[in-house]
Amino acid sequence: MLEINHKTMLANAAPLGAIDCAVVPGVASAVDRLAAQAPASHAFLRAAWFCRGEPEAISTLVARRGDGSEILALPMRQLGPAGLKARALAGSYWPFRSAAIDQTAGVGDMRAVLDHPAARAAIGPMLRLGPIYQDDRLAQLLVAAAEATGWHVLTRDMGQSFMQDLPGPGAPDPWPSKSRRKKIRRMIARLEELGPLTLRIVRGDAWSRRVFHDLARIEENSWVGKRTDRSGAKFLNPHMLAHWQRAVVDPELAEMLAATLLYVGDKPVAFSLDLTCGSLQYGIASSYDDAFAAFSPGQIVTLHGIDDSLARGVRQIDWGAGDSGYKQELGARPGSRIHDLLLVRSATIAAALRPRWEESAGSGTLAIATGLADAIKASGLPSSATIKRLLMSGLTLSAAAALMVE
Repeated sequence: MLEINHKTMLANAAPLGAIDCAVVPGVASAVDRLAAQAPASHAFLRAAWFCRGEPEAISTLVARRGDGSEILALPMRQLGPAGLKARALAGSYWPFRSAAIDQTAGVGDMRAVLDHPAARAAIGPMLRLGPIYQDDRLAQLLVAAAEATGWHVLTRDMGQSFMQDLPGPGAPDPWPSKSRRKKIRRMIARLEELGPLTLRIVRGDAWSRRVFHDLARIEENSWVGKRTDRSGAKFLNPHMLAHWQRAVVDPELAEMLAATLLYVGDKPVAFSLDLTCGSLQYGIASSYDDAFAAFSPGQIVTLHGIDDSLARGVRQIDWGAGDSGYKQELGARPGSRIHDLLLVRSATIAAALRPRWEESAGSGTLAIATGLADAIKASGLPSSATIKRLLMSGLTLSAAAALMVE
């Protein structure tokens, strides 16, 4: 984890004029250049990753040192209605939202970015960073810089990530255990009674419209498709489908992303979607057709996919959050906490939002809307100082009500 020494922060601040900022429409080319220099864990944060089906709605804050070297490229999208003038870090919710930054950048550099007029205009009254890992370098630097420049940082805890350490070739204790492999082989034998099985791993130039169709079919017949509003679906949700389709147009991302699919006959019944960055693999999503639940198809595709990953040099899996009992049963250990951060310029607005933001477990944008509505309702007469400050910031009750749930 990055350690920030707040006592020496001022001494390490970048000299005035040493950092220049500009806002570029769309996703700037600097994003790919910084991702190419990033640690393997953040190499996926390329331009195509940030589109999320709406590239025209994104602008990128690019920060450079005096010598022209890029230290930060922050793709941002609108947060709430246009009148709010607030921004959120763009990109997919899974495995987390972040951005690649220059590895020599420090808190002083980020302070200079937040103080720059172009950055202040681009970010507006608040910036959402998240969900993002607590020990993410971008999060640590921006939080420290924001606090040092008088911003207010609101934190929602989104849960615990879980990490799986995998044994190397020839290790005495293979993963998973022999008993679990035996159990899965029995499930495969039972499933084969229904028809011929096919296990397929898709990556690189094997991505196709048919593959995405099969993934959507599995989700449609899963609990996500049958018992939810589908907003959290990876392929039934058209915005997220567009994200994955845009991502695999980039050859590097197409190779990092892999889908393991299980078919019974010609029917797709289960998938696992993973993102491999060097020796680290992120588990993005898995799903299966409810009609085949008794055969543990999810475990079948997971084991097949991990065997392939082991052969490719993967030695650690980040399973993300949720279902901690199952993950710990597999041998996973707790990793980083996952936070949803809101950087707010105004102390008044921060005080109004803090209770709703930090206590809410649901939509972040809905928490903002509710917090602002509560603040306006509690402010009393329209002539009160509080309501005037809210109105001057453009944060009216109608704007709050218009905030869209993510």
